[in-house]
Amino acid sequence: MTTSHIVLTITGNVATLALNRPDVRNAIDDETRVEINAALDQVARDRTVRALVLTGNGKAFCAV
Repeated sequence: MTTSHIVLTITGNVATLALNRPDVRNAIDDETRVEINAALDQVARDRTVRALVLTGNGKAFCAV
């Protein structure tokens, strides 16, 4: 699942959710929050996922 603000990949039993707004140091705005919630719902429904890695693309994980 790739949206404008996040990238969700599932490989085996591990889901990786990457914030994908490196130009603003992965700051979380309202649209990003909606996309994160949708991705988390998808991961929660997937019974094969055993771990979730949360990361950010670029130089910063997340700016406040």
